[in-house]
Amino acid sequence: MNELAPPPHSAELPSEEVCVGRRLTEGLLALAAEHSREHAASIPTARRDAVIVAALVTTLGSFAAAVARAHRFDAEGYKQFLLGYVARVFDVESQRPVYDQ
Repeated sequence: MNELAPPPHSAELPSEEVCVGRRLTEGLLALAAEHSREHAASIPTARRDAVIVAALVTTLGSFAAAVARAHRFDAEGYKQFLLGYVARVFDVESQRPVYDQ
């Protein structure tokens, strides 16, 4: 029986890899904001925002599952890592001030 590889969530990343990830994050946020602006008149704000969050979460879940399968990560351990990571980011971002658009 093949051993499942642990996810590399505890490994420290080199700064250039952190920068690449940061640029992707900024690009995804810009794309989400652009999509929101494009559909501002056609969908009520709360539903529009919910649709964007759902699309981003669906994309993350699909991509993360593909990564776990491709690298033979323990799926349950990887899921728990991702859930914890999303919760930590949510908690930090929830403390930021709200700026009206």
